[in-house]
Amino acid sequence: MRIAIYGAGSTGCYLAGQLCLSGFDVSLICRPAIKQKIITHNGITLSDYQGFLHTVMPPAMITDIEQAPSAYTPFDVVFVTLKCHQVSSIRDSLIAITHSNSNSSIVFMQNGLGSFDSINESISHCTRLQGITPFNVLQQPNGRFHKGTEGVFTLQQNEHTQTIQTAMQAQGFGCDLHQDMAPVIYGKLLLNLNNALNAITDLPIKQQLSQRDSRRQLAGAMTEWLSVCQAANITIHQYTKVKPKWLPVILSLPNVLFTILAKQMLDIDPHARSSMWEDIQAKRKTEIEYLNGAVVRLGKKYGIDTPVNSTIVEKIHQREQQL
Repeated sequence: MRIAIYGAGSTGCYLAGQLCLSGFDVSLICRPAIKQKIITHNGITLSDYQGFLHTVMPPAMITDIEQAPSAYTPFDVVFVTLKCHQVSSIRDSLIAITHSNSNSSIVFMQNGLGSFDSINESISHCTRLQGITPFNVLQQPNGRFHKGTEGVFTLQQNEHTQTIQTAMQAQGFGCDLHQDMAPVIYGKLLLNLNNALNAITDLPIKQQLSQRDSRRQLAGAMTEWLSVCQAANITIHQYTKVKPKWLPVILSLPNVLFTILAKQMLDIDPHARSSMWEDIQAKRKTEIEYLNGAVVRLGKKYGIDTPVNSTIVEKIHQREQQL
């Protein structure tokens, strides 16, 4: 099975590393800076908050795919790990680097809502799947990509992803499969509402969650999304030990009670930060419109007020304008 990671940044490199260690032929489609970093440091170094550390060199790294996509042998599976707002622009490249006889799978790994719809109907020659990364990956010096929170790659199920799951699990890596990804993605959005708040506070996630005022903002954003889901009759997947409706209640507790009840939430790397924080620091456009912005749009559609998420969106746009 030939696999490509299209848009290999922090998450894409972590996925590529696990796939390489699981025995797959993996090509990174990435920026020249990423390629040079990996070459300079003799591979992709994966680490996590539980002490895992391993370095692996991907078989191939491609930086010119958009100029000459047809020059490459088609891939069996392509994982798209670009940001949401970049997905629709790569349609022609995806068609060129996949089999024309429906034998390829493209797995879109974006957070939030909307980016999959922007490209799904325009690609009909292969299987289109969705996937998510329910954990935090932060790019660190020396070609190291660090997983700072718990979770495993979660993919929509088909023959390709079943083969990938088997190989990854044999190496000790988790990989979850689901037939219906909609509840999974809606449930992940509930947790991803903290991405922007983490960028705004400019603190590590663990430190941010230790502050009650910040948790109350997150609780408010989550409550709005839960209200929208109820109004729209949307089912959301449960990621934590408690049901989603109880998360805002727990987040709003005084610090002492929160620390006792939310030990699992705080079992993260003390330096972990959100991908949106990383985007702001790197002066890149964020995915805010596909996260908190999606809550605002659906709130308007279903008549639910979303003042907390609206304020968060405005604050992130202010930071983007300063880039």
